Amino acid sequence: MSKTQRFVVCLSILLLTGCATKMKLTQTGFLTDYDQLVQSDSTKGMRIYKNDAVNIKETYKKIMIAPVEIRLAPQAQAKFSEEDQQKLTTYFYESLKTRLAKQFELTEEAGPGVLLLRTAITDLLPNKVYLNLHWSTTLLGGGIGGASIEAELVDAQSKERVLAFIDAKKGKKLNYTKGLTKWGHTKEVLDKWADILVKNLDELQTEPKKLAESH
Repeated sequence: MSKTQRFVVCLSILLLTGCATKMKLTQTGFLTDYDQLVQSDSTKGMRIYKNDAVNIKETYKKIMIAPVEIRLAPQAQAKFSEEDQQKLTTYFYESLKTRLAKQFELTEEAGPGVLLLRTAITDLLPNKVYLNLHWSTTLLGGGIGGASIEAELVDAQSKERVLAFIDAKKGKKLNYTKGLTKWGHTKEVLDKWADILVKNLDELQTEPKKLAESH
């Protein structure tokens, strides 16, 4: 079989298996409120809330990271083993921990100056490894996995919301090697969200906006 014939076969497989599969934003009830969320200016597709009246740098020195939850729809929950779900929640927790430990002291107790981070994986899409064995089909996106997430950062004592977002992503087509394992692109997406969280926390480490300026 020539290279052209192999490509045609791969393309046919993609069309038959639904190469346009997309991750969708969710509202599972995990967050305390969804009405405050607006379209992110910097992350396409993400809906986010940032409390600009809070000065993260001056107010918070410690952070509690709650265990990552799984909030899949019942039909999706049945598709994935408990082992896979546990591996992904543990992976995401460690990814968050590694990054946030550079900014905050990690703690397991609520108190003054402590943030509480709550996260939930709300949808999962594993890689179709057989579609990623050749770069040409990976570039078409049919075998690429991803995930959906809901996350919320609150004051650990008052429960005042500081930051919240929902998002849904698939992995990057150019990261070919990520597609060669079942959860490679999903883990890539989870790491990306950990980075996005840190970036948005950095943006809140400024002086609070003066309310008087709006009057």
